[in-house]
Amino acid sequence: MGKKVEHPLDILREELQQTNVALKCAYDKFNYVTEPELVEASIYEISALKARCNYLLRRIKELSGEAVPSAIPRARPVQ
Repeated sequence: MGKKVEHPLDILREELQQTNVALKCAYDKFNYVTEPELVEASIYEISALKARCNYLLRRIKELSGEAVPSAIPRARPVQ
């Protein structure tokens, strides 16, 4: 029997779920640490995980055919 090949959307959704679990754990850790270095490390970890969530959501939307707004602000036309 051959190995079942997963759809890229399914893989991204699973990664998003795992990242959300890791983000919850990072927030829990942040709420319990008291040392300044550990607080700073927790903030960086949360920031990195949020960036990963945003990336995964953007990729899921792209592969689903949904419109994905650009993260780059556009210049407003001069009137």
